[in-house]
Amino acid sequence: MGWLFLTPHEADVVREATAMLVPGPADAPGETAPGAREADVVRYVDRLLGAFATEPPLIYPSGRADGSFLPLSPAQRVGWRHRVEGLQQTYRAGVPALDRLADGDFTAAPGEVRHRALCDAEATAFRDLLFDHAIEGIYGDPVYRGRPTAVGRTALGLPGPPDGGPRSVRPPDPVRPYAGEGPDPVAVLAQHFLEAARAVASGGFGG
Repeated sequence: MGWLFLTPHEADVVREATAMLVPGPADAPGETAPGAREADVVRYVDRLLGAFATEPPLIYPSGRADGSFLPLSPAQRVGWRHRVEGLQQTYRAGVPALDRLADGDFTAAPGEVRHRALCDAEATAFRDLLFDHAIEGIYGDPVYRGRPTAVGRTALGLPGPPDGGPRSVRPPDPVRPYAGEGPDPVAVLAQHFLEAARAVASGGFGG
């Protein structure tokens, strides 16, 4: 499967950087929970950055078994394109910066050099964005990584979509893009989720 936006090298850097930020069994001995590598976070990042390479854009899943996405309203299209283009610019600048801070090639550098690069003050903003996207990619709906939503219980132990037999025989729910007044509720919920994830990762909430 090819990439929608990332170059192969950019994808490799994003994969290795997010795996250091949220390590899983392949990156940290004794770790049992899946991390960024196991969750294929780099695919989530690529589909977000390349959201407008397809039609409808890969922004709002329809909730149907085919993994389709909803069309955007004109206002949503303008707003989301602006956000995505900003993220694209950040990644196009952030990946070369990590390469430079890791003495030329982040993916080929030893672990301690990668760690030094990610901890450099110059990389702070990009590192924080990578962490946010790693959390979204791990715990978000698999459809954002181009995979069908699993039936049953999720990795977090929360209820997944109901198992009511083959989805193909059930009519799809009527899902429409948000067109109301005020902030987009999906964006507000996502912001609350990220704030909670940061607090947990930093030992907040009594952890």
